[in-house]
Amino acid sequence: MPRNVYTPSNSKNYYLRVTIDGKEHRESLRTTSKRVAEKKARERIKELKGKAERGETDWLFHSGFTGFYESLDHYDEDHGWSANTRKRYQTSLRQIGVTLMEVFEERDENIELAGAWEIDLKSISEFVAMRKDAGASIATINRDLTAFNHLMSHIKNLGWVEMNPVLQFEKKGMKESLPDIVLPTDEAIQKLGRRAPGNLCFFPDFLDATGGRVTEMSMIKWADVKGMGHPVEGHVTLTLRHTKGGKVRTITLRQQAIDILLQIRRSNRSPYVFWNKTEDGYYRSASNLFWDYAQETEFGARLHDIRHKFAIERLMEGWSVYRVQRYIGHGSVKTTERYYFRYLTQEQQVIANADGNIGL
Repeated sequence: MPRNVYTPSNSKNYYLRVTIDGKEHRESLRTTSKRVAEKKARERIKELKGKAERGETDWLFHSGFTGFYESLDHYDEDHGWSANTRKRYQTSLRQIGVTLMEVFEERDENIELAGAWEIDLKSISEFVAMRKDAGASIATINRDLTAFNHLMSHIKNLGWVEMNPVLQFEKKGMKESLPDIVLPTDEAIQKLGRRAPGNLCFFPDFLDATGGRVTEMSMIKWADVKGMGHPVEGHVTLTLRHTKGGKVRTITLRQQAIDILLQIRRSNRSPYVFWNKTEDGYYRSASNLFWDYAQETEFGARLHDIRHKFAIERLMEGWSVYRVQRYIGHGSVKTTERYYFRYLTQEQQVIANADGNIGL
């Protein structure tokens, strides 16, 4: 089977995954036939390459979002919305943009590079869940969904998506269901690391020791690490400056992470911890690289799932939910609870929900 065509564990359909000019495209080929999928994949890749060569930015959700938002600056006879209605929709759209950025950040993906088809039913469900986490009322969420519905109808009318996922969600109701998290084993993480080249062989273990997102950890520099003169837990910190939300945070490294750093050879040419010899100096496409390695080593999960493993294990060993939330960089402690408490016993939840000092 071509490397660009695969079947996710939660779907019978074949999917396309391809990177063109640094942007990853991942979408359903809407067929269970291998032969049809391969043909569709070749045609779609050719189409995407043509768009990239022409510098076209359509089919991106960000492009559709911007076009619809700007159209609300002026009265349009097609919809006939008043100035107050258009202003209210723009307010909701700003909140939609911020929240979707958080949704995609949690997936270790960039909303500005997402195709319109990637805003699916799962994305809408996560949007609603995060608005609830932020304390928004049902009435406010419904107002946001009204604007969201018009936005996705606009994108559907452009021919970029086949179905409006907001309408799908409204038929389903406010019930949210999170997919099961597939937690990689320690053995699988080590096997994945052995497949990686250069100092990337340490990268999966480092994610397991820190719970960091792939992108933010791939861009850390030695200058961001303080206290290695006394490499003992409690004395070494790491400042994360390239988080997708732009919020700089500093964490105290556990001994497991410190021991990994002690094994990494420093480069005279690059300031990055996980460096390479490209003009960027770091592994810009770490997620894509490890996706390929994961198929070869039968990893059975996403590289990003190592982050979930870290959070669940820390909660199980007695860290408070407040500490885990701050450490891994969730925007809300309720998001941490929603993702991980379903994997804890009642006793573990009581400990995690203590006053915030447990494990500190």
